[in-house]
Amino acid sequence: MAEKFYHKRIKEEIKKIAENSGRYKKIGIEKKIPIPHPNQELVFHYNPEVVLTTKLGKKLIFEVLDDQLRDYNLIIADIIQAYLVGNVANVIFISKDEEGSKLTLKLSRVMGAKLEENGFFKKEIPEVLVYTISYQEVRSGKFQKIVTNFAKKDGWG
Repeated sequence: MAEKFYHKRIKEEIKKIAENSGRYKKIGIEKKIPIPHPNQELVFHYNPEVVLTTKLGKKLIFEVLDDQLRDYNLIIADIIQAYLVGNVANVIFISKDEEGSKLTLKLSRVMGAKLEENGFFKKEIPEVLVYTISYQEVRSGKFQKIVTNFAKKDGWG
């Protein structure tokens, strides 16, 4: 129950900030993004919580973590799927606690380093940002100011 409330409130706040900014031509809440095989043999779908598409076509992907924190392989799957989407500028993870934030940041650095090691240029790998917003901050309403501050600091709001 707390997880659904947590997800819903954060997604609503991101949407509100994005709409008020006027920077985005498209705001997708839980919209599936197709990731096709180059030969169209198979298409799988990635379903992040929020995708903001700028007027120039760059995407900001938001993932709200809770269940994934129990199995870091799920975080890795989110990172890889986000990296496979075209035109992604930033992948922004929101964790309920500092431990989850640190783990997510560490995993994203490892994944980015492995991609570089395997021939990707650093500029081809989307930047990963990780925010910590607790259940208590969401329940109390303090999270709205926190999300607004992150949006201003990182230039997406």
